[in-house]
Amino acid sequence: MESHEAQALAERFDREGYLVLPNALTPKELEPLRQRYDELMSAHWETVKRTDPDPRRVYLPRLLERDPVFEPLMDWPRTYPIARAILGQDITLASAGEADYRPANSGGWIGWHSDTSWLPGVPYPRQFHWVRCAYFLEDITEDMGPFTLLPGSHRATHPCPPEYTGPDHLPRTIPGQVAITGKAGTCLINNTEIWHTSTPNRDARPRKLLMVLYKHAWMRQWEAGHDVTREFGERQTDPRRRQLCNVGPWHRYDGNWDA
Repeated sequence: MESHEAQALAERFDREGYLVLPNALTPKELEPLRQRYDELMSAHWETVKRTDPDPRRVYLPRLLERDPVFEPLMDWPRTYPIARAILGQDITLASAGEADYRPANSGGWIGWHSDTSWLPGVPYPRQFHWVRCAYFLEDITEDMGPFTLLPGSHRATHPCPPEYTGPDHLPRTIPGQVAITGKAGTCLINNTEIWHTSTPNRDARPRKLLMVLYKHAWMRQWEAGHDVTREFGERQTDPRRRQLCNVGPWHRYDGNWDA
């Protein structure tokens, strides 16, 4: 992707809080990702079911580290230039990637929220955020519990209103909300401060996503088993990927960044 194209998309992202990129992955590129995803999720599903017989969402952290087939997603040429244009040259991974799975015929998973609404002492509108790239492994339709968001809400001067979520902890329908649907290979790129939710999956098919998150180098990673391990970062030989994996200082006074 040319730098001027990435910059134009970054400006649109700044206004709206999200982008939808069809064909971020081709069918040929998708196939090995889907196959390994299904293998890993099938094994993980059995583990989850032992403690939760009816899960509404299943996720598998540190996906980038689980198989080399996923590693290229950290700097995928059709999406990474956009994330870099949004965040800048100190871009790093906020986590080691996640496999996100919504079972068929499952209820809503979470109400309206922004991902860091729990942070104390950070005024609105919030100037700093993470960037999420969510890749569709299969076609996603409106009845499959798609990622649903409110465009422009990342610029709000207040938190997401609690009344947007009902007493049953499920999201209410909000005027202007957009359900993100698309063909397999689509990528949703969103500001994690945008108000969003997850509606019930009423389809007979599961919803499958691969997620990669980015942040500024000075921000802490998502911890509790989601962060990029030191061992994985040190194995990287490409300077850009080493920076993305948080290898090296979080501040560089000379401004000499590798990504």
